[in-house]
Amino acid sequence: MNVPFSIAKRYLFSPKNRSAINIISAIAALGVLIGSLAMIIVLSAFNGLETLVSDLYTSVDPDIRISPAKGKTFDLDSAKFAEIAKWPEISASSPTLEETVFLQFEDQQTIVSIRGIDPSYLPNLGLDTHLIEGAFTMEYEGVLGAILGYGVADNLNLFVRDATERIKVFAAKRDGIKSLNPESKFKTMAIPAYGIVQLNPEFDYKYFYVPFAFAEELLQYKNQASFIDITLANDKDRDQVKAKLEAALGEKFEVKTRVELNDLLFKTNATEKWVTFFILSFILIVATFNLIGSLTMLIIEKKSDISLLRSIGTTVADIRKVFLYEGMLITGVGAVAGLGIGVTLVLLQQYVGFFPLEGGLVEYYPMRFSITDLAAVIAVVFVIGLTASFIPVRVLLQYRKLLQMVK
Repeated sequence: MNVPFSIAKRYLFSPKNRSAINIISAIAALGVLIGSLAMIIVLSAFNGLETLVSDLYTSVDPDIRISPAKGKTFDLDSAKFAEIAKWPEISASSPTLEETVFLQFEDQQTIVSIRGIDPSYLPNLGLDTHLIEGAFTMEYEGVLGAILGYGVADNLNLFVRDATERIKVFAAKRDGIKSLNPESKFKTMAIPAYGIVQLNPEFDYKYFYVPFAFAEELLQYKNQASFIDITLANDKDRDQVKAKLEAALGEKFEVKTRVELNDLLFKTNATEKWVTFFILSFILIVATFNLIGSLTMLIIEKKSDISLLRSIGTTVADIRKVFLYEGMLITGVGAVAGLGIGVTLVLLQQYVGFFPLEGGLVEYYPMRFSITDLAAVIAVVFVIGLTASFIPVRVLLQYRKLLQMVK
C-alpha cells in the first residue's frame, strides 16, 4: 500500500475537508481543465483546417511530379517516360503541357493557364466530386473538349449547353516571326467546354484542362512536356519511388512529392499550429499558479499532520511525496476532465457536426482528432503540473523547516 498516495487522496477527496484550500484546489483543477480542453480543441481545429486546405489545394496535384531542373519543357524520351510508366509502383501517369494562353468566348476574354493531359489520367485528378455543370470528360462522340474552373467560365460568361459553341484559344507562336499583323503571332484553335468544376479561387480562375494532343498542336510541341504527373499504386511508397526516380533520371530532372509541391502551405499551417500550442502552454503555466498557492496553503495548514507523521518515523522524502501526489492528483483530475470533454467535442464535430461554418466551403467547421496531439497535451500538462507541485514542496518542506514545524 502506498501510504503517501493514500494520504494525498484523502486530503483531496475527503468529504469532511471543505475549506478555502479545497476551493483553491478546485480552481487550480479548473484551470488545468480549461487549459487542456482548449489545447486539444485548438490542435484538432488546425488538423481539420490542414485536411480541408489539403483537399482543396492539393487534390489536383499528383503523388509525384517530374519536372526539368532547367527550362520549361523536356523531351519525353530523355525522361524515359515509356519505361517509367510501366513500373509496378505506378498506378497511372501522364505527360502534362502547361502554358499561359488567351481565351475568347463570344465577346468575353480572359487569360488562363492551359494544362494538356492524357484524357485517361483525368480520373486521377480528384476533380469529379467538384463538378458543378456538364460532364467530367474530355471526349464526347470523338470530339475533344475542355474542363475549366468556375472562375474561368464566369469570366467568359460561359454555360455548358450542348457543346456546340466553342472557346477560341490563342497561344503565342514559337517561331518568333515578326509581323505587323498581330493575328499572325498567335496560333488559334477552338474547343468546346464539356465540364465546369469549382475547387478553390486560385484554381477556379486559373486552370483550363484540355487533352494533351490538343495542347501539343496549340503550343507547337512534339513529344515534349512541362512535367510528368504520377499516381502511385500505394501512397506509402512515395519516398521510395521518389528516390528510385531520382536515381534513374539524374540531376537534369526534379522529382517532388505532393507535400513538397505544397511545402510552404503545409509548413505555414504546422508553424501556426505549434506556435498556438506554445502560447496555450504559457497560459496553462499561469493557470497553475493556483496550484502552487493551493499546495503552499495546504502544507501550512497540515503542520500538525506533518508533526504527527514525523513523530511516528515518516521520512522527509515520504512527506514530500504526500504533497507531490496531491499536486499531481489536482493536475490529473483537471487534465482527465478537460481532455475527456475536449476529445468528446472534437469527435462529435468531426463525425456528426454541430458547429456550422457559415458561408464556408464546407457545412461544418473541420476538426480532426490526432493521438499524437493528445499525447503532446498530456505530456505538457503533467510536466507543468509536476513542476508547479515541486516548487512549494521543495521550498517549504526542507529538512530544517520540517524540524521547525515539528517543534
